[in-house]
Amino acid sequence: MKGKILNLMMLCLLLPLKAMAVAEGVTIKNYVYAEKDGQRLTLDVYNDPSITTYAKKPVFIFSFGGGWEGGNRHAGHALLTDMAEEGYIAIGIDYRLYIQQVKKSAEGLTRRNFAESYATAIQMGVEDLFDATAFVIAKAEEWKADTSIVVISGCSAGAINSATAEYLICNDHPMATSRLPQGFNYRAVVPFAGGIWLTDCKELTWKRRPCPYVAFHGTSDELVPYDFATIGEGKFSTFGPAHYMQQLEEMQVPYMFHTYVGDTHGIAGFYDKRWARQEMKNALARMIWWNEKIRLRINDARYDRTHVDRTLEDGLRKMGMKD
Repeated sequence: MKGKILNLMMLCLLLPLKAMAVAEGVTIKNYVYAEKDGQRLTLDVYNDPSITTYAKKPVFIFSFGGGWEGGNRHAGHALLTDMAEEGYIAIGIDYRLYIQQVKKSAEGLTRRNFAESYATAIQMGVEDLFDATAFVIAKAEEWKADTSIVVISGCSAGAINSATAEYLICNDHPMATSRLPQGFNYRAVVPFAGGIWLTDCKELTWKRRPCPYVAFHGTSDELVPYDFATIGEGKFSTFGPAHYMQQLEEMQVPYMFHTYVGDTHGIAGFYDKRWARQEMKNALARMIWWNEKIRLRINDARYDRTHVDRTLEDGLRKMGMKD
């Protein structure tokens, strides 16, 4: 009996050590991928060399959130460690934060300049994402990365950058064609509380079918509209997942859409929850490795929350827009 207890105690001691060893297997290396506006833009590469399942590893790129005025690549540490342990080369990027500059200016963020300011912020964020992707592609041989499987993800502002980037690729936008190899596309997009934000666009039109999307969004998001919204006499439009998922359905593009009834922008932080990450990994496995043509919308109500309609203008006010 005493021997069994000792064995059990030894097993309990070894389990944490095993878990620690897995975590310690992940290496993190930092690289400068571009220099713009006097700023060195860097990315962190998470990799677990002990995982040799693939001759070349798939790639996962994460963009942090923060309204284009705050945040940094370290926000994705837990997610990127998890994805590295899953066998991906996982990458967290920094990008320029234009709204931060606007709010520090004499005028600040106002009704007069908000459309131009957010359009510029998104343009910079997407451009930096494309440049980071091009850097990864250039390093593919050295890192043993499979650039035919590059998944992009983000939360809030980073999710908007990611979702919008795929739309621009599919429409041969010069920002994409000038930075990425001909014929390149992402393998999947995973936005946590993000939509496709564009100026002078009344409806999304896809020149080519997009890659699959795996989206998480609350129906009462007060900062990033769940559906379609416009402001500034139609000059600035936001297409939430409730809008573009219907288009994916019509184009028969695989997707998984987790919609949280009554939930707000807090869904943006779900990338840091283990169960949400597992949902994401399961969806990616089904779409990428098993090539399933799944199109699923999963409605979830937490804590009996009631849906509340939000306006884009209310959200912009919360983000600091002045009259």
